[in-house]
Amino acid sequence: MLEAHSYLLGENALVVALHTDKPSPSEQRRLFALTVSLQHSNAFLDIVPAKASVTAYLADPSQYQYWLKKAMLLWQESEEVAFNVKTHHIEAIYGGEHGPDLIDVAQRLNLSAKQVVLQHSESTYQVEFLGFLPGFAYLGTLPKALQLPRKSTPRKQVPKGSVAIAEDLSAIYPSSSPGGWHLLAHCAHTLFDPTANPPSLFAPGDKVIFVPSKEGIC
Repeated sequence: MLEAHSYLLGENALVVALHTDKPSPSEQRRLFALTVSLQHSNAFLDIVPAKASVTAYLADPSQYQYWLKKAMLLWQESEEVAFNVKTHHIEAIYGGEHGPDLIDVAQRLNLSAKQVVLQHSESTYQVEFLGFLPGFAYLGTLPKALQLPRKSTPRKQVPKGSVAIAEDLSAIYPSSSPGGWHLLAHCAHTLFDPTANPPSLFAPGDKVIFVPSKEGIC
């Protein structure tokens, strides 16, 4: 069984963390199953899954000793199959004004632009966690052949809907913001709507598949 441990964070939060900072997709799905179990308890103000941990903010901090033990019991009972995964197909227009870094990325990787598009769109990504911006999902794992460091000089403004890569991750910018990722494409999907329930299109553990539009370079 994959090992994990729990500990108190501050005065009102507890963490269940794996003994690795590079969990496999199946290990992460088990963490997401634990997240669902904790949500069903109604004992927490917020529960935040991350790449290798889950942080839960207690409504009643005096219960932390109980939940330190209870969380580990729930972890031991959690099964990967208990987590229902949603799959999102995201149409993306690659290259040109929609993906201004595509040609540069292809040249740096000694690939053609079409090869970059093919490798990026043939992969199925898992939402590892949300952060940076509301609705910003970190999608792993990018194929090794496409992995590059972040740009040495970040852009002051990345357009909303930009599909980007950096290191071993891909992502879609849910809103316009500064950013240092390489922009391959653009999509028209709304990723975050504060009036919706839930407000974010993606949730940790979801699957994302990019579908190249006929309008793009390929």
